[in-house]
Amino acid sequence: MRLGWMATMLAMMFAVQGFSEEIDYASFLGRHDMVWDRVPNRWEVSPYTGNGNVGFLFYQDKGEAKNVISIHAGRHDYYDHREPHEGNELLWIYRSRLPLGHFKLESAGEIQEADLRLDLWNAELRGTVRTSKGSYAVRGFTHSLHDVIYFETDAENESVKVSWHPEVPKAPVRTTLEGGGGPKGGSWDRMRKAPYALPPEPTLSEEDGMRFCFQPLHENRGETTTGWEVAGKANGKQLLFASIHHSFPGHDSLDVVKKNLRNARALLEDGSFFASHRQWWNAYYPLSFLTINDPEKEAFYWIQMYKFASATRGNGPVMDLMGPWYHKTFWPMVWGDLNVELQYWTHLTANRLDVGSSLCNWFDKHEEQLFKNVPDHWENSAGLATLFPQDLVAHQGGSVPDMLCWIMHNYWLHCEFAGDRGRMRDGLFPKLRGVVNSYRNYLKDHPVKSDDGTIHIKNSWSPEYPGGRGQDINFTIGLMRWSLQTLLDLNDEHRLNDPLASEWKEMLDNLVEFQIDEDGLRIGKDIPFEKPHRHYSHLLPFYPLAVLTPDTEEGAKLMRTTLDHWLDVTFNREKKDTAMSVTGYTATGAASMYAWLGDSDQAYHYLDFLIKHDRVSPTTMYAEGNPVIESPLSFATCIHDMLLQSWGGKIRVFPAAPQRWGDVAFKDFRTQGAFLVSAKKNAGATQFVAVESLAGSPCLVQTDIPKPKIYIDGQPAKKQQVRVLGDGLFQIALQQGERVIFTPVSLEKTDLNIQPIAVDASGHNLFGLSEKTGRLPGHQHYYKK
Repeated sequence: MRLGWMATMLAMMFAVQGFSEEIDYASFLGRHDMVWDRVPNRWEVSPYTGNGNVGFLFYQDKGEAKNVISIHAGRHDYYDHREPHEGNELLWIYRSRLPLGHFKLESAGEIQEADLRLDLWNAELRGTVRTSKGSYAVRGFTHSLHDVIYFETDAENESVKVSWHPEVPKAPVRTTLEGGGGPKGGSWDRMRKAPYALPPEPTLSEEDGMRFCFQPLHENRGETTTGWEVAGKANGKQLLFASIHHSFPGHDSLDVVKKNLRNARALLEDGSFFASHRQWWNAYYPLSFLTINDPEKEAFYWIQMYKFASATRGNGPVMDLMGPWYHKTFWPMVWGDLNVELQYWTHLTANRLDVGSSLCNWFDKHEEQLFKNVPDHWENSAGLATLFPQDLVAHQGGSVPDMLCWIMHNYWLHCEFAGDRGRMRDGLFPKLRGVVNSYRNYLKDHPVKSDDGTIHIKNSWSPEYPGGRGQDINFTIGLMRWSLQTLLDLNDEHRLNDPLASEWKEMLDNLVEFQIDEDGLRIGKDIPFEKPHRHYSHLLPFYPLAVLTPDTEEGAKLMRTTLDHWLDVTFNREKKDTAMSVTGYTATGAASMYAWLGDSDQAYHYLDFLIKHDRVSPTTMYAEGNPVIESPLSFATCIHDMLLQSWGGKIRVFPAAPQRWGDVAFKDFRTQGAFLVSAKKNAGATQFVAVESLAGSPCLVQTDIPKPKIYIDGQPAKKQQVRVLGDGLFQIALQQGERVIFTPVSLEKTDLNIQPIAVDASGHNLFGLSEKTGRLPGHQHYYKK
């Protein structure tokens, strides 16, 4: 009797206080560390570290001397700030991300081998570089809390010289255009002919053992300082501290860098430099947990968690296509027609909201500019061009505000997952109101005659579809319906009594219906879907907007018809266009949408397709000739969508977990409505589902546990607390701070422990650049040796 009582009490304690024993994250993540058994020779296969603002890549660049390997430094907000020419913003060349420079490590002997390991748990690169004369150990990281790069070398029978080599801050697109590359005609020819004076040469200086490279930009509109200090002996142990700061409109970059380097000195002297860096990362990873009996997918997922926090932080700039790293690119800004949106889905279910809050914070910071990006006669309207620099100075012109609208959906998602109703009212509502006002003004400027009062959209764009401009585009219809309904909901919830509410309702009621044919959703009124298309812009009303849903038989049929047809045409029809028809995000979009349909096999197929895409590198970076970070990050979103969904106010647990994932568990995944969900499967059977309410939102849970026993805070749920809705769906009267557990057996017999699934050594360290990564098409594509 006594033992049974204790078991019950222990089970209840776990249920209330957390039901996982301490997870050894250092050991668990160690099996997913990226390793190199050869010299990284290009950015796609290099180790990378970052803190959202600054970062570095470590590789031996093509054309470098055989005794040189470099630390390629980057700064996320290092953008040009040139003023328009003859009224043209010329964003590609005048407001571009700029190259920074690199530190050369020059050894006496020629580099022959490398043995490197990127420690995920501590976000540190360590290893050994071997030369024809000896070797030197390396250790490097970008400090998690300070904009400081640390790198040390420890030479044995070697000597390592460190030197800084700045790049000319010239827009990479201008260089391409001057060389005869790039598209022809229109704005491209204007950018070829526009004046493009180079900035002054950098100024080098020294002070108190520190060296500085001060780079003013054109007409003194912005400046960047790189500062560094090298201490120790080149033929023994030496330390490199480096800091980078970009200033505009201020002129304080040199002062900030000096302060950063002196602060780094002080932290090193008092012994807290390494500890404070590690503490941040060691607190970040346990925010949620995932383990799958699929070592490759598990590893890829956790590397995205590392990459995401390296690429952005809540106090940093909005993520562009490269994060803090830099490589010559033809796409040197933030892209709003898919890329930035996919990047900012990753953190939501992973419960890493603070790290991923940079998009919301940045758009709050620059909200005023959004209302300047539209025609003067569009009062109280907001907009943004498809591509834009960090300060969001990118005029939309008199077109529909689709790109800003989609970004506002990301803002809305962040608030939904956070349960932050105040930010919905004070942050989202005014910006979304500006977006809808832009739609209103567009319709006034471009009316389409209608006999029945239906509102038509005269001309908009389904991103990237060849010939995708025309009337009544489904991409635009979906965004308009979502924005209008969301404004009306917020207006009612917060009793704002907005004077335009009746007009929003009239617009929503009379807006043209989605354009549909026998193949599902068309591109638009006069544009069927009939060409290969890497983007799923016409499917946006389903995913991610959930304006159309597969919750009904009719909705599911329409979604599947559209999805199957999109992929059939894109994968199987003759491809005559020169663009890459099947990209990484083609695969991840397909995986997530099939997961929404509950088709686990197809979801897994496209998830696997992403890893096998030859443009996904063995370090999980991704390029389409140019760096684009969104596709691998959205891989994590696919995992989330297969294991946990919460669109439409319903929490769906294991909605599309494939049979091959018979053993899978996650802890503290987050949903819309601000719930934390933990669940586990063993041998294909769900062992438990636990849902904790952080905000007291309405709670609807769907589980595959047949006739589950239900407990709230360790006690059997009362009849009035549970409403059975059928098909595994339960409505739970869950108050803020309470947790409900669904289990097939009594609570005291439920194994609530979540621990990493065991993996033998063959499933360890599957990414990086090594003998093991030779299995990947991306290894063969990027590493030609």
